[in-house]
Amino acid sequence: YTYRSFLLAEPARLVIDLTGVELDPALSTEGLAGGPVKGIRVSRFDQDTVRVVFDLEYLVGYKLERLTTSPAGLRLDFNVVLKDVGFQSASATPEIYVESTGPVQYKTDYLLDPHRLVIDLWDVTLRGPALTIPGNGQWVSSIRVSQFNPQTIRLVLEINEPRNCVVAIDETNPGRLVIRTIPELVEAAWVPEGSGGKLVLKGTGALQGNVRSDPEKGKLYVELPDTKLGAGFQAPATEEPVVQIREKIPSTVEVELAVPRSYQYRLLWTQDRKEMTVQLQNAPLAGKVIILDPGHGGADAGAISTGGLREKELNLVVALRLKAKLEALGAEVLLTREDDRYLWLYDRVAIANRAGGSVLLSIHANNHDNKKINGLVIWHHPEREESAALAAV
Repeated sequence: YTYRSFLLAEPARLVIDLTGVELDPALSTEGLAGGPVKGIRVSRFDQDTVRVVFDLEYLVGYKLERLTTSPAGLRLDFNVVLKDVGFQSASATPEIYVESTGPVQYKTDYLLDPHRLVIDLWDVTLRGPALTIPGNGQWVSSIRVSQFNPQTIRLVLEINEPRNCVVAIDETNPGRLVIRTIPELVEAAWVPEGSGGKLVLKGTGALQGNVRSDPEKGKLYVELPDTKLGAGFQAPATEEPVVQIREKIPSTVEVELAVPRSYQYRLLWTQDRKEMTVQLQNAPLAGKVIILDPGHGGADAGAISTGGLREKELNLVVALRLKAKLEALGAEVLLTREDDRYLWLYDRVAIANRAGGSVLLSIHANNHDNKKINGLVIWHHPEREESAALAAV
């Protein structure tokens, strides 16, 4: 069979004529209306032609292609429709949003003298005539929106300087395109803290950070995409070459930190994300899993002091405090119990075996009638050298 298609206005319709096919009397179009389609009519147009008419809410672009797989037929895709273009007032940095009814593909280009950012959106339809949106008085003086061809919408942004913005799909909405200025890194400060320290980075807009660690070189690399160094930016002065900051192409700032093997890092942001902190701290237990077993619990109170303190409660408090200290040194810490519950002895063993930790430490607190008796008692397996070494320290 062959086919041809065309759009008609007043009222808006899409017509598809099929030649060389018969009209099945049982054909149904129920449930196919939706989106731009108000209804579908199918009839024999003449002796050789079956006509399919889509009654549309508005004129919209489309693609029609023959299917190469079974069953044979045609695939009809309507364009997504441009819903809105405007400035994102609540954003931490100046942003323009372009909202469509579905996912879009796009390409960008920059033109100079005067400076313009051109964005073409493919398979998108503009309802109504071309329009011009006034600028926000900062980096954009105006936005022109028009139907460049039946399948493409073109946006032209009159901008104050070339290549000062980035275009990206919104991470939470594939139908929304976001255009924002590239933030500048204007300040960096290294602050020593105990055995580690922190690097504080400040930008004119929201900063994004991607981290890459190279333990062999003892380096931590933080990439700030869609960022450039501000005019007159100076890297922080340190006694040793702890920090190096450089600009990479395209529009990326790389921060290089010297990190000893036993250290771990954290990235922290302020609420507006204009300030990012890279925090380093000594973490000799990084990569180790330690299991703490607070003794007794539930119906088993353990020893009870003359003042009424129950061992099961003391054991849990000690385990939780120790957990926090070990985590500060980089360990992953698991507890056999985190509340007042009874565990059979073999349950504790099973938990430890499943977790496969480096160390299992069971915590108890003994009672004695003689208050002069005090100190530590440490039990370990008599045939395990590693346990003996741990007990000795």
